[in-house]
Amino acid sequence: MIISGEEMVISGAWILAIGSLIEGIGQTKQSFTGTDLGKDVISNGNAIEAFGNSLQAVGRTTLLNPESGPPEIYAITGAWLEAAGNTGNAIGIDIALNVSEEEGVRIDTLGSEVQGLGAALEGFGAAISADSSFKTLSVTGNSLISLGSFLVAMGNIFIMNEKVETGEQILFIGGWIQVIGSFTMLVAILIEFSSEETI
Repeated sequence: MIISGEEMVISGAWILAIGSLIEGIGQTKQSFTGTDLGKDVISNGNAIEAFGNSLQAVGRTTLLNPESGPPEIYAITGAWLEAAGNTGNAIGIDIALNVSEEEGVRIDTLGSEVQGLGAALEGFGAAISADSSFKTLSVTGNSLISLGSFLVAMGNIFIMNEKVETGEQILFIGGWIQVIGSFTMLVAILIEFSSEETI
């Protein structure tokens, strides 16, 4: 069975939303207990998100055509950056749990920054694209994912500077902003491809 580009993008969006929800649940456990409880759940959520981002990038690449233009290139590049960032998050958390907490938090922070940059790039691509029924949702969703990612990076920086309570609160807020952004993106993508089918 051959999966079409559209099916890959839609599946990727669902997987991304589920991964971000899993990450949010793990972050809630960690933030409210003040322990490592939930970190393994956060790591799993990030790995799932990375897979979802990769599917979206591959799916959009298969849909490229000469008329696609820069907005689609930004979306593909942004999705790959998000996949790399989420992979970095998962690796960083694993290192923090099993090898060196300080080194792991640094890698996790870098991963969140890369993810935030990728989402911002996708949002920019959506912003310069032609007007459509899903444009505003796409810009909003990517902006929220980007904001949430940068907040997670900031929360980690607070933790590295021994301001753990403040850091955990920022991580909690950033994690759930990403969840909202991911589900907003899911709606945007469902509208995008349903509107193309009706053309």
